[in-house]
Amino acid sequence: MVRPRKPEAELRSRTIGVRVNTAEAAEIAERAGAARMTTGGYMRRRALGQPVREAVVLRLGAAERVELHRIGVNLNQIARALNSGASAPSGTLEAVERVGELAAGLLSGEALDR
Repeated sequence: MVRPRKPEAELRSRTIGVRVNTAEAAEIAERAGAARMTTGGYMRRRALGQPVREAVVLRLGAAERVELHRIGVNLNQIARALNSGASAPSGTLEAVERVGELAAGLLSGEALDR
């Protein structure tokens, strides 16, 4: 199936040239790469005041991997119980809240407390 063409008003057919020095070009390319965007896409969003989010790359140690595995096990047990037609097991809400806390801790880089 062929993707439908964009309306004429939405086509990006205009080019704007910008001169930068070597250091500026390297910094723009680095920031675009951190956001996992092309340099042109990054510059367009910044120039138009649209948000640009840096991609989050997690570097997990052994303890964090164990915690992440435990999160997955908890979620799998909850999903299995709910998908089997059983009512939610006792403590489900607390477990889901704990999973959220652990995930937030992993994303923020905070230490995980048991």
